[in-house]
Amino acid sequence: MKKTVAMMALAVILLGVGSASAAPKAWLDLENCGMCKNLLVDMDLFEHMTWDTYLLTNGMMEVTTHPAGYEERFKKLMASFENCGAKMMAGEQMPMCGMCESYGQLMMSGAKMDQVQTKAGWVTVMSSQDPKVVEMILAHGRRTIDEYAKNTAAQGVHGAHDHAH
Repeated sequence: MKKTVAMMALAVILLGVGSASAAPKAWLDLENCGMCKNLLVDMDLFEHMTWDTYLLTNGMMEVTTHPAGYEERFKKLMASFENCGAKMMAGEQMPMCGMCESYGQLMMSGAKMDQVQTKAGWVTVMSSQDPKVVEMILAHGRRTIDEYAKNTAAQGVHGAHDHAH
């Protein structure tokens, strides 16, 4: 619940940051995105996590996992995301990648986000009853799937991040 509230507050800020940006952004920018760069702090965790995105009739589902034994490190990563959200809510500006900005736009458009913590990570379902918002969510999901596929292809068949969709 705390994560969902933080993500909703972050969405408001992300929408404002995204609208001020004129240049096209990379969909994923782990080095320059104020939120995503937290993933690079613990490279061992990052290299052992998986991210899977699935399209649903009324939205998308994202499944993020980590191996057994990484629970505390994963909690630390989640806390770093929450800290970024708190800083942004306090007015701090930070660069965002296209995916993070898109999340903000989805939330501001009325998308509903449900998150469930599991033993091995988390599951996020983003959905809507509004057909226009559903199409936005599906476009976000398709783009995410495509970008993950490009990343996996660039790493080779046995890359560090196997993103099955």
